[in-house]
Amino acid sequence: MVSTRLVVGLVLLVSAATSGVVGATAVVDLDGDGIPAFTELQQGTDPLEPDTDDDGLYDDRERDIGTDPTAADTDDDGLDDGPEVDEYDTDPTAADTDDDGLEDREELDEYDTDPTAADTDDDGLEDREELDEYGTDPTAADTDDDGLEDREELDEYDTDPTAADTDDDGLDDGEELDEYDTDPTAADTDDDGLEDGEEVDFGSDPTKVDTDDDGLDDDREEVRGLEPTDPDTDGDGIEDGEELDEYGTDPTAADTDDDGLDDGEELDEYDTDPTVADTDGDGLDDGMEVASDSPIADADPLRKDVFVEIDYMEGQEPDETALEEVVEEYADAPIENPDGSQGITLHLVENDEIPAEDETDVDEIDQLMLDYMDHEGHGYHYAIVVEKPVRDGEELGGYSLIEHGNGAFVFKGYGSNPEAGVFMHELGHSMGIESEDYEGVDSEDVPYSEYSSVMNYNHHNYDDPLEYSDGDPFDDWEHINETFYTPGTYELEEE
Repeated sequence: MVSTRLVVGLVLLVSAATSGVVGATAVVDLDGDGIPAFTELQQGTDPLEPDTDDDGLYDDRERDIGTDPTAADTDDDGLDDGPEVDEYDTDPTAADTDDDGLEDREELDEYDTDPTAADTDDDGLEDREELDEYGTDPTAADTDDDGLEDREELDEYDTDPTAADTDDDGLDDGEELDEYDTDPTAADTDDDGLEDGEEVDFGSDPTKVDTDDDGLDDDREEVRGLEPTDPDTDGDGIEDGEELDEYGTDPTAADTDDDGLDDGEELDEYDTDPTVADTDGDGLDDGMEVASDSPIADADPLRKDVFVEIDYMEGQEPDETALEEVVEEYADAPIENPDGSQGITLHLVENDEIPAEDETDVDEIDQLMLDYMDHEGHGYHYAIVVEKPVRDGEELGGYSLIEHGNGAFVFKGYGSNPEAGVFMHELGHSMGIESEDYEGVDSEDVPYSEYSSVMNYNHHNYDDPLEYSDGDPFDDWEHINETFYTPGTYELEEE
């Protein structure tokens, strides 16, 4: 094979014969690359190839830009000099054009980053840092797409640029900072027991322990199903915190004891107990006792009340003075009331006159009640004054039919004191005192001196027997207070 140098030498001899050696060696450019062949021979490039290293750049251009015309990849970065200059605009003499720690070919072929920009995504972090230190995406300013650029997360907020929700509370870091003003590094910003995301879903303020200032932390409200943005969830006039911590009422129910009165009314207006439907324990709900249109409107929810409807047969109208004595005895009863008073208020309502009968048997009472009782279902006991009460064929001073469910009783109209004693005796039965409770009730077996009560048949022997016992051996008043029988109030409840 003929060498390049031999070929060049022959060319130069021919040129010298015609033009002179000096001129030929100075100007002959055999490959058209702008460099005389003799010079190329001296510098090691191929005088017959314009692009000695076949890198896409002519030898003369490489000399101009400082690359090595005998090496296709001057900076040994994996990219030929030609593409670096003409295609990628990188520096063919520097393996890492942007000095970001990544060689140009790596950036182009592996990471899709810009080899001419140290910070491809312009997020304040150089590409190499993102890849090797932080694990972020150097082509995306916001790797985790949470609304915060990677550098902000690292340098300003101390959040994780690779996790949209650094504290795993259900809110993206950007939302926490820009929308809710919460701490993206703390799941529970206000430390109230609810994570920030839960609070946003719940409707409470994740930056405030007690959103509605009702005295309850938001987590307590959430657990109990309360409204964290409304201090009075049930609208009863009492804040939720007071209901739970002070009064023991239900903050989700305006009327905790279901007595017809809102808890706020009970506390602020009536001074009744909002956790007990019947504050004074007389069998009548507080709401019924204070209702202005109720048949028991005269009742007091803080003092025990007993209502009795009295019907009487023609000619047997009860003695007012005698009945008033019973009212006074009840008023002085040794029974304490929530308002601090003592006694029971006895309400006697004289109603209908019933056609006269010679005698009134037990079997007739149901029909008489059906025909004449006006307060059935209103919490009233029922009394009928008759000429001759008869039971099992025997004439009695009176009898009680508490088993009828409305405390009905019948008594004979005597007038004055005897009538008061009989009425009070039968009312005692209607209130719950029965012969099974004590051997002295409806009996003469126990001396009156031992059991001083109108419930003792021996009371007939005394001038002033109008009393219930209040001590041993059997305390009538205590028994009444404990049992306190009150007929049903179903019609009032329906109304």
